[in-house]
Amino acid sequence: MAKKTKKATTVAEQISKMINRGVVIADTKKAEEYLLDIGYYRLGFYLHPFEVTYPELGKKRRHRVNTNTRIEDAVALYYFDFDLRNILNRYLSRIEVAIRTTMIYELSNKYNNNPVWFVDPAVVSTSFVTDFPNKVYKTIKDKEVIKRHHRRYPTDVYAPAWKTMEFMVFGNLTTLYNCLLLNDDRRLVSQRYGVAQTNVFFDYIEAVRLVRNACAHGNVLFDFNLYTSVNNGPAGRFIGATRHNLGVALEVIKFLLKTVSSNRCDELERDLIKAAQTLYKKCPSLEPLIESKTGIKVPKTVKKTKLPDKIQRKIRKIHKKLARMLAKANKNT
Repeated sequence: MAKKTKKATTVAEQISKMINRGVVIADTKKAEEYLLDIGYYRLGFYLHPFEVTYPELGKKRRHRVNTNTRIEDAVALYYFDFDLRNILNRYLSRIEVAIRTTMIYELSNKYNNNPVWFVDPAVVSTSFVTDFPNKVYKTIKDKEVIKRHHRRYPTDVYAPAWKTMEFMVFGNLTTLYNCLLLNDDRRLVSQRYGVAQTNVFFDYIEAVRLVRNACAHGNVLFDFNLYTSVNNGPAGRFIGATRHNLGVALEVIKFLLKTVSSNRCDELERDLIKAAQTLYKKCPSLEPLIESKTGIKVPKTVKKTKLPDKIQRKIRKIHKKLARMLAKANKNT
């Protein structure tokens, strides 16, 4: 017998359901604010790591949470994720612009007699050329810059690469890179970023694309997984689950960003650590999970050892005695 579709619930019902699952809610009014701001369904993604059966999502999943799990813990994780998206968006755009610029410059100069090399079947795969009019250029041709080009050059089927590719989304660019027929052409781009193997570079830019899309669509980031694993290369050697999670993507992003600007890479590192520190102040128990999922490691501060009171009193007496002796010596001189 098929299961019945679940019905919508009120905020009061949602709070009751969370309490029944073990979530500690000390302030009902504040909980209502959280749920009306974030949403019960979305907040559920951030309660998931606190569940007894985490990371189970199948039939064995039980929504019961660990003892002493507060609604504020899930909210703190939600805002950490929100911070991650804002941080990454700033730096991913730098990488995208740089890769776009490199592709346009290197290949347009190599094929300087063919300004529309991106639809030349001698340069790129036939499938890309065939799909380009309806899947890519259909939206690009409505841009004012492109329309102006066609008014000036009415016989041109496409605007040249430095105009057309400026408006291609990053997914189009990664597809174009992968559809280049000559490995030497792909290497012209990859070597600019210190990557000799073009298949590794494709993994890198594909990871960037997937994270960028996740940020753009407000997806969960801390528990993000790439569709395919990233090949080992200059960004690092990855094993097991780390070849798919956000941690490997962040290593790739930092590697590529460093080739664009080492200062920006340092800034990214500091921003990520700051976001993690903010989370751990509110929910320290999440540190092992976040570190395993994202690879973000907060430097451990050395705690100062407090001396016993008796020894501190003796030290103060010595300081006072030394101060008197110094004052007496200064007076005599």
